[in-house]
Amino acid sequence: MKFNVLVSVTILLVVIMVADAFGAESNVATASEREKALEAKLQALESQLEDANQTIAELKSQLESAGVTESGAAQQTGTQGSVAAASTDSEQAPAKAAAVTPGTASASPTAVTNVPGPGLGSPVSPFKEREIARLGQDVPASVTYLGAQTLQLGGVEDVSRLEFLSPGLRYGQTGHDIRQAMRGARSNSIGPEAVPVVGLYEDGVAIATSTEGLNSFLDVERVDVLRGPQNTNYGQRAYAGAVSIVSNKPTFDGINGYAEAENGLPDKTRWRMALNLPASDTLAFRVAGLSESRSGWINNYYLESDSDDLNDRKVQTIRASVLWQATEDLSVLIWSRYQDENGTGSAPWGYQQVGAYVNGVLEPGNQFALPGATPDGGPWDVNRNFISAAQFENWVNTVDLNWDIGFASLQWLFNFTSFHGQQIYDNDYTDRYLARTSPFSGWDTSQTGWSNELRLASEPGGSLNWLAGLYWSDRDAEWGWLESFEGEAFQPAWDVHGSYTTDTQAAFGQVTYDFNDRFSVTGGLRWNDESKTMKTGQKGSWDDVLWKAVGEYRFSTDIMSYVSVSTGYRAGGINTAPGVNPTWEPEKLTAYEWGLKSVLADGDLMLNLALYFNDFSDAQSQSFLVLPYPGSPEATEYTGNGGSLDARGIEAEIQWSPMPQWNIATQVSYTKAEFGNFTAPNLDGLGDIPGHSNGDQLSFNGWRPALSPEWVIGFQTFYTFPLDDWGTVTPYLQTTYASDYYINDINLAGTRQASHTRTDVRFIWQAPKGNFQLQFYYLNAEDEAVMNWARVYNPAARPDITTVQANWGNPNTYGIIFDYRF
Repeated sequence: MKFNVLVSVTILLVVIMVADAFGAESNVATASEREKALEAKLQALESQLEDANQTIAELKSQLESAGVTESGAAQQTGTQGSVAAASTDSEQAPAKAAAVTPGTASASPTAVTNVPGPGLGSPVSPFKEREIARLGQDVPASVTYLGAQTLQLGGVEDVSRLEFLSPGLRYGQTGHDIRQAMRGARSNSIGPEAVPVVGLYEDGVAIATSTEGLNSFLDVERVDVLRGPQNTNYGQRAYAGAVSIVSNKPTFDGINGYAEAENGLPDKTRWRMALNLPASDTLAFRVAGLSESRSGWINNYYLESDSDDLNDRKVQTIRASVLWQATEDLSVLIWSRYQDENGTGSAPWGYQQVGAYVNGVLEPGNQFALPGATPDGGPWDVNRNFISAAQFENWVNTVDLNWDIGFASLQWLFNFTSFHGQQIYDNDYTDRYLARTSPFSGWDTSQTGWSNELRLASEPGGSLNWLAGLYWSDRDAEWGWLESFEGEAFQPAWDVHGSYTTDTQAAFGQVTYDFNDRFSVTGGLRWNDESKTMKTGQKGSWDDVLWKAVGEYRFSTDIMSYVSVSTGYRAGGINTAPGVNPTWEPEKLTAYEWGLKSVLADGDLMLNLALYFNDFSDAQSQSFLVLPYPGSPEATEYTGNGGSLDARGIEAEIQWSPMPQWNIATQVSYTKAEFGNFTAPNLDGLGDIPGHSNGDQLSFNGWRPALSPEWVIGFQTFYTFPLDDWGTVTPYLQTTYASDYYINDINLAGTRQASHTRTDVRFIWQAPKGNFQLQFYYLNAEDEAVMNWARVYNPAARPDITTVQANWGNPNTYGIIFDYRF
């Protein structure tokens, strides 16, 4: 470990020195060469200055329209209020305010949203995206800011591709449920009782379920990825980190918007639009919509047509928002989003049986299939004769009030969300009918929830900044399993009818004190209480006090270092399966981090470095139980506390603009994550695993948690070529390397994903006026089949074996996008 860290740091230092050398004259260069270098650098700086002046002009226009003076006495219009929500007297102040609260349960990690995002269809500009990326340079935490242009270039339409642009974040999926992982923490359950390890937030509102987490991004200004526990500000859902989606808000700077059309394979059509409409000096509206239709990329050969292909998608979503600037000090933002989606889906726990352990030997393929069943042809080629469906309806409504009361700013955030979803799949994974595989053919749920949050934050600018808040929420879920019989799906008799409810209350506070211009400390506390009631009537409650401490030292205006210690927490829960512990205890995390943030080479190079150590205790595990009782569900999963888990690593982000039209970015993460004293019940069929089998218990000691590759290296670059009166053309390259890893905590051959790369290519033509853009994309050029999750369990049809049920990522896709802005 020490050697690998030393090598990584050495490589990064070499990169810094080489990059810095490009930004200065060579000592051995001739006078002519030095003169040419100076002229080139002057031209680059003049170009950057022109872009900067344009950005400043746009910013002043927005501030004046919002009634905010240059002195920053009034609160910024249209942000999510937080300690950072008010503008201040100096350039450094917004960043310092952001350092007070890098993430909140209801607000975006910082509210410094007055830097205009480029938006979809804007000219490819390293400068504009660089300014968004550098919003986090004064935040003493590991955070990546991704602007709208960066997201579009990276092909990010939802959370599934964020892992290619942010170190430390990994993505898993089964069916329509996301299973994100970060720094050794992994999401090992879905459903209404599941608590994610990486919290997902849209404009400050927690996205409650793993199913809703796959909603399409719509009219996004930027996405912020925070690594490390964010529980003190976000609550327990941000156990290992948080992803905050920041949408474009209504503005008073005139009528504007964009329209986008996309056509691609497999048979994909996508339309997207947004319109900003100021009605007066105090009232502005914004509406955005999206419609998408695509065929399934998992070929089902049961029917000759593609109507039964898995994972097709039809989505319609609309978002409407209104901003009322009631006074100079009071603003109200109301927004509502509705999404309707239907398609074939795949399967809630993975769509393919890749193999099974029989008496300790891994046998490939579906080992409980009936004789005569057609075997699957590959990761994206299956044979299924039972209906597969995924249907979802989601409605989110939010009121965000911000009031500057003089000595502090007050925010009230209220949200009401409703969600209905259903997933159905062929649970024998064949084109034959098998009467006894498992009665679980899917699920159906209707959920409603509301939340309130009050925040009072001091006016920034002084040496002492503080934040205090209250949070309370209630969520009710009607959840029912579905069983199949003779081609129909229905709720079985063994399933108990009723609601699953979760009530949460929290009180939190945070204080930052600046001893001088260089050194500051931050401390935060959060008391969190959560109560759960199962639909069986069983109840449980858990509470804890979470804390964090941060020390920050600024070596210069461009180089800052920090040290932090924080705690994370995932509440316990209730098991309904017979013969197992009736509850499981909370999982806890203590995280230590050292970070360095710097801007070098005359502002052309940004380099961030973080070293971390995560100490998990009572880590939760998923186990499987066969129930040979008449009238029972025959088999079920349940949760327990396996034991200890440690993760340590190093992460680096580099962004370099050697010249205004050229941008290079890379992300490097090294993770060493291993289970310690961690056990779970053994599974029939695994046989004797040396060093791990111990009677009816299975030791995970030395195994790696799911989705934790040691090395992940991402690289992106683009260069804009001028075409004189014909506009510009920009080739873009993105590639990611991941070393081998396991997609399940049980580290056996069937769950191992080999090392691989995934490469994307884009070519973008920009019209001379910059209002029209045409781009061609080719994603996953290697056509790499990557497993991103697996369930390891005993099927009811063959309880003597342990089968591996896997989910695969997308194959290669390509298409063309038209963008128009006005």
